[in-house]
Amino acid sequence: MSEPNIQEPPIYTVLCVDDEVNILQAMKRILRKQAFNLLTAQSGAQALELMAEHDVHLIVSDMKMPSMSGAEFLQQSIKIAPDCYRILLTGYADMSSTIDAVNKGHIDCYVQKPWDNNKLICTINDGLATVKLKHENARLQALVNKQNTLLKDLNHNLDEKVKLRSKQVALAMEKLKRNTLANQRVLYNFISINPNLDGGFAQSVSHLSAKLAEQLSLSDEQQAQISFAALLCEIGLLGLDTAIYSKPFCELNFNQQHIFLQQSKYAEQILGPATHLRPELDIIICQFEFPDGSGPNQLSLEQIPIGAQILAVARDFWRHKLGRIGKSALSNHEAIGELKKYRGLRYTPKIIDILVQHPEIISIEFIESAIDVNDLREGMRLKKDILTQQHILVLPKGHVFSAASILQLIQYEKQKSERFEIFVEQPEDEKLSAGA
Repeated sequence: MSEPNIQEPPIYTVLCVDDEVNILQAMKRILRKQAFNLLTAQSGAQALELMAEHDVHLIVSDMKMPSMSGAEFLQQSIKIAPDCYRILLTGYADMSSTIDAVNKGHIDCYVQKPWDNNKLICTINDGLATVKLKHENARLQALVNKQNTLLKDLNHNLDEKVKLRSKQVALAMEKLKRNTLANQRVLYNFISINPNLDGGFAQSVSHLSAKLAEQLSLSDEQQAQISFAALLCEIGLLGLDTAIYSKPFCELNFNQQHIFLQQSKYAEQILGPATHLRPELDIIICQFEFPDGSGPNQLSLEQIPIGAQILAVARDFWRHKLGRIGKSALSNHEAIGELKKYRGLRYTPKIIDILVQHPEIISIEFIESAIDVNDLREGMRLKKDILTQQHILVLPKGHVFSAASILQLIQYEKQKSERFEIFVEQPEDEKLSAGA
């Protein structure tokens, strides 16, 4: 028999060897109802020929046979089927020969003649169970080896992708280094333009993170950093294969989950050149650290930036809501319930408590009346970003409209057949006249 097949054989084969025809016929009657194929041979030489033609998983051989004893046959059978289970039939007078056979022929078990039929059947089935376990171990080992090879190749490919995308980001940031806001929005567009990521998810996580930071009375600067870090929380996924993040986390195997958590490493490679974004980067890098110290880098609660603690709660709330962790999407109440299960373990208690006590912060925002692009006038200031249906930024919050930018927006809507929701502040002169 060749090396163990990694696929479990549907039916095993048992070979019975005895020079007496009546013994073989008796074995056929005893074993006819068993769930395995049965081969018989009247000599060791004939048995070796059968083994060359068939995969034999278990051998039952008589000890005393002419020309080639059972011990000699079993010893030679090792060359053909090293993993085969071997049972020797022996009489009381053959004990010394049996001991020699055990030592030379790798005998797994011996049965004394005359045998008990039930005991012989149990012995054979126990032997086949051992063979089956060896096959399963070989299958699992082959699977592990295959996964390790794939993981090695995947990591190599991921490194190449990250290097390429890091260069792209660095070039974009170099061109826009004089405009911090534009810099940030370009990074956000890297996420939104990816068909396998969701700019809407990023916006939702950012909004909830900002609300949690506000409830904690953090400074305006901290709130802005946390909000923007949350907007880019998935930028490290750009370095991963889409198969890793295109299905719920619960459906990933151990290796894939390990790779998923490596997104923080790729985020650091992508954003590393932007030294002015270091506070945001620290938040993104530490977002998968746990308060109980069991995260990837085993940071204690005091070592985890407060922004990362907030981001973890906001991120996983929306992941539960959208079915990105479990197999189905959850309601607000159900998502909060899932987070509460890990209060103090994966999530900081005071942040979970805010979410429990103030569920209104995750409610849909009050939607202001939008104006049509044709109603825009010079001097109007944008109150909210203008985004495409794919969440690509067209104009940033705070933009003051000029005749040129109004015309460009009108032309864009016509070309793309898309109507934007535009929220603006009044021009300063109208505010003054309204106040008067």
